[in-house]
Amino acid sequence: MILATTLVSSILVAGCRFDGPNSIPLPNNAIGDESYTVRVELRDVQNLVGNSIVKADNVTVGIIRRIEVDGYTAVATVDIDESVELSKNVTAQLAQTSVLGSQYLELTTPPTASATGRLADGDTIALGASYEYPATEEVLAALSLLLNGSGLQQVRTIMSELNQAVGGREESVNSAVGRIETFVGGLDAQRDNIVRAIDSLDGLAQSLADQNATLAAGIEQIQPALAVLEEQRGQLVTMLDSVGRFGAQAADVLRSSRADLAANLQSLQPVLTELANSGKDLPESLLLAASVPFPVTAMDGLRGDYLNLFLTVDLSAEAIQNKMLGSIPLRDLLPGDPGRLVNPMTAPTEPTPAPATGGR
Repeated sequence: MILATTLVSSILVAGCRFDGPNSIPLPNNAIGDESYTVRVELRDVQNLVGNSIVKADNVTVGIIRRIEVDGYTAVATVDIDESVELSKNVTAQLAQTSVLGSQYLELTTPPTASATGRLADGDTIALGASYEYPATEEVLAALSLLLNGSGLQQVRTIMSELNQAVGGREESVNSAVGRIETFVGGLDAQRDNIVRAIDSLDGLAQSLADQNATLAAGIEQIQPALAVLEEQRGQLVTMLDSVGRFGAQAADVLRSSRADLAANLQSLQPVLTELANSGKDLPESLLLAASVPFPVTAMDGLRGDYLNLFLTVDLSAEAIQNKMLGSIPLRDLLPGDPGRLVNPMTAPTEPTPAPATGGR
């Protein structure tokens, strides 16, 4: 009779909404009249149901009122006793009292040094701050795998083979590991460049894909040219053979004339050395040669339309004979018998030649 009365009273208190037996508060699960409500987002609630307890430091601090689904996330509405102070960055774990016991929600307060703020009414413990302990089924499956030796013997064989392979080669293995670490570090340092290269390849592939029609048209148009090359393959082969023979002959010629070429270059070395030693003298001398009989500075003496000129003329007999007349082939210029020609500069001092005799 008392139990029936309690159930009826609970239904009346709940009003028009009734979500099943779990929506009815159970005895000894009450947390007091004063409480604040928070929402906890969970990836998997497993067998967690309403009226499950909420613990903090192994002490019951609240109760789960209901569990709802928001998209692909389970959201538990939790009532926490007002006297319980929890930090704002508290985490929630789905736990179990024992292997076959009931599940509950455990709130873990971080160390005092990292605790921030205070959890208040209406706050939400986000999905990133909620975790699940391994379920009973997972523990039993792992235990079965271990006890049945599934794969462990194979792992033992692999480890034995590795020990035999590495035995006595520890230094080489350590060196290889060091080189691998250096290689991986180099790859990590070039990660941006690698990503940029991959992006560039992706862009190139995209450009090729965009120009697929153009490339196809180009391939179709190049087929006639390939056909012509196929027809002239014999001539091309003959040409290449001729070029090969020409190269061989040229190599023989160069090989046979190598000594003469080296000797010629060796002979040119003194000439080129002296030419290099002349430096600026040769260009300057060529400049002076082009300005004979006036030096290149003659233009500096011009003042208007006249030029002062000072000449020193040597009109001595020796100068005229040696420098002027001595270089002129008089015998080729004057008519008559060359034997009878005399030098006008020395004729007065020479005896008169006897007249030639003879005749009829």
